[in-house]
Amino acid sequence: MSIDQFSKGGAGQPKLKRQTLTQAVESRLRSEIIQGVYEPGTMLSEPVLSSELGVSRSPVREALLILERDGIVEFDERGRTRVATMTAADFEDLYLLRLAVEPMVAVHAAAQATSADYAALEANMKAMQNTKTLAEISLLDMEFHDLLVASSRRSRLIATWRSLRPSLELWLAALHRRHEQITGRVKEITIDSHQELINTLRSGDGASIEKLMRGHIEGWYQWLPEMNELS
Repeated sequence: MSIDQFSKGGAGQPKLKRQTLTQAVESRLRSEIIQGVYEPGTMLSEPVLSSELGVSRSPVREALLILERDGIVEFDERGRTRVATMTAADFEDLYLLRLAVEPMVAVHAAAQATSADYAALEANMKAMQNTKTLAEISLLDMEFHDLLVASSRRSRLIATWRSLRPSLELWLAALHRRHEQITGRVKEITIDSHQELINTLRSGDGASIEKLMRGHIEGWYQWLPEMNELS
């Protein structure tokens, strides 16, 4: 359903709540920012976005407030909106937070994951193999980690992950774009590393999966010198 359809509605159908329209705008903008349609530092004008999306300014403003809360956009002192520009220090903070959370999550996932969890992870891998675009790879990469975290059954760890997710999603897509330029092998690298994680999870060896997940995350740190080029 298009944003125009959200805003107009059909005859005889119940009116959609404003929040539904706000969510449609927020989802569209989030996706375009993550995919690099709007690069870091790009100004986002409410009137322009309103015209382009065919909606009033109110849902655009509400959507931008949600994105600002998640660290995707920033407001300056005059209230103007721009796509967030993150630094190498921001990236390092995310790296350290992932390092604190995900190895622990993986240990619990190895003990708690069900056959349904593994089926979902394998389905994610199959979808990854069939991807045609880098945006799809980034989306499925995040989904893989969402599934793994959820399989831990640890509510506080899951909540912590969710608080990090918006910034991680933004950075992961940027990293993928950068590394595809350098290696041309983002898809293969991601598939290989995720398959290794699944295999080790299935073994139920907590020490091994913790070590492997730590190494998986530390691979990010090797990319840190390049992050200045993304800001």
